[in-house]
Amino acid sequence: MKKRQTFLLLVAAIFLVFGPLADQGSEAQTSVRKMNLTGEIAKARHGYIIRSRRGNAPSEIFTILNSEPKTLDGFVKSEKTVSIEVRIVSGDNVEIEKIDGKKYP
Repeated sequence: MKKRQTFLLLVAAIFLVFGPLADQGSEAQTSVRKMNLTGEIAKARHGYIIRSRRGNAPSEIFTILNSEPKTLDGFVKSEKTVSIEVRIVSGDNVEIEKIDGKKYP
C-alpha cells in the first residue's frame, strides 16, 4: 500500500511540474499569423499560387490552400496585381481571407 501511495504522489508531482509547460505549447500552435501581400495569383501544376512582389526584390511564392477556382480564375486571366490578406498555415502555405479588401469566399 505504501508503494502505491508513493507512486501516486510521484505522478501527481510530475503533472504539477510539467502540466503548465504542456499548456504553453498548445497556445503556440493555435496562434494565428496573418500577413498582407501584394502580388499576382497564378495557376500551377498543384493548384493556385501567389507571386508576391516587393519592389526590385525577387518574388516569393505562396501556395493557396483554400482555392476557389471560380473566383481565382478571373484573377489568373487578368494577371492583375492585387492586395491579398492571408493567414499563414505552415511555411509558405496560406489561406486567403480577403482580396483587394473584399472577403474571400
